[in-house]
Amino acid sequence: MLFGKAAIYFDEVVRRGALRRAADSLRIAPSAIDRQILQLEEEIGAPLFERTSSGMRMTAAGELLVDGVRRWRRDFQRIQSEIDNLIGLRRGEVTIGIIEGAAEFLATCLTSFRETYPGIHFRIEVGGAYAVVEQVLRNEIDLGITFNPPENPSVRVERTLLYGLGVVTPPDHPLATQQSVNLFECVGYPMIIPNENLSLRRMLDKLWQANMTGQVRGIAEVNNTRTMKALVQDGIGIGWLTEFDVMKELKEGSLVFVPVAGEGLEASSLSLITGGGRSMSVPASLFCQHVSSGMEQLGAPIV
Repeated sequence: MLFGKAAIYFDEVVRRGALRRAADSLRIAPSAIDRQILQLEEEIGAPLFERTSSGMRMTAAGELLVDGVRRWRRDFQRIQSEIDNLIGLRRGEVTIGIIEGAAEFLATCLTSFRETYPGIHFRIEVGGAYAVVEQVLRNEIDLGITFNPPENPSVRVERTLLYGLGVVTPPDHPLATQQSVNLFECVGYPMIIPNENLSLRRMLDKLWQANMTGQVRGIAEVNNTRTMKALVQDGIGIGWLTEFDVMKELKEGSLVFVPVAGEGLEASSLSLITGGGRSMSVPASLFCQHVSSGMEQLGAPIV
C-alpha cells in the first residue's frame, strides 16, 4: 500500500499545503484523502503531518517519506515511459521549471518537439531563478531553465549561454541607434530597474558601483520582465534586461536592445539544469536534448 494511491495523495497534500487544495487538484473528496493518509500514518507508525487551522505541516517522518515517494514516482514514470518507448506509444509527462523570461523560448521548443512527440504531456512551473533551482533540488521537476544557478553537486548544468546586460528602448528612442551605451548616457533618461528579487539587479548594482556614485535609482522598480517590457513599450522609460529577455520583441521590432559598456560588467548565465546523479524518463531526456539544441541555435556564447 505504501507506494500506491496513499503515497500519491500524501505527495499532493505536501505540494498544496492543505487537504482541500489537494482534493481540488485531484478532484476527489477531502475525506478520501484524509482516510488514505491516516492509513498511511498507521502503516508507517508515525504521524506525517501536524494538522493546524492554517493547513498541514509535515513532521520529521513526513520529510523523510516525501523524498522517497517522489523518487519512486519519478522512477516509475521513467520505467513506464521506457516501456512505452519500446512499444511505440511515445507518451509520458515532462515537468519543467522556468524563469519568466524563458517563456517565449520554451514555447518555441515545445512547438517543434510536439511535431515529433505529440503524445507527451507537459507540466510547466514559472518562478524566480532561485525557485527553479530549489525545485530541481527537491526533485519536483525534471529540468529547469534559469539564470545564474549556484555551484551545487546536486545540480547538473546541461547547457549554459552567456548574456550581457543592456538597455531596452522603443525603436524611436534616441539611444536605439547606438551600438552601445554607458551609464552616464543612461542616467539622462527615466529608468525602469529590476528589483532585488531578480538576478538582473545584482548585475546592475555591481556595474553601477564600479562606474557611478550613490545607488542606482529609477522611476519604477519591477519584479518581472514582462512588466518592464510593457512600461518601456509605453514610453515610460528605458529598461535593464538581457538580449534573451526580449527575443520575441526584437524579432517583432517593437523593442531595441543596446549593450551597456563599463567596468564591472558581468555576463549573466542562462542555464538548462537537471538533478545531479538522477535518472530521467525517456520523454524528459528527449526534451532536455531538444532544449539544449535549441539553446545552441540562439547564437549566444556557450560555456
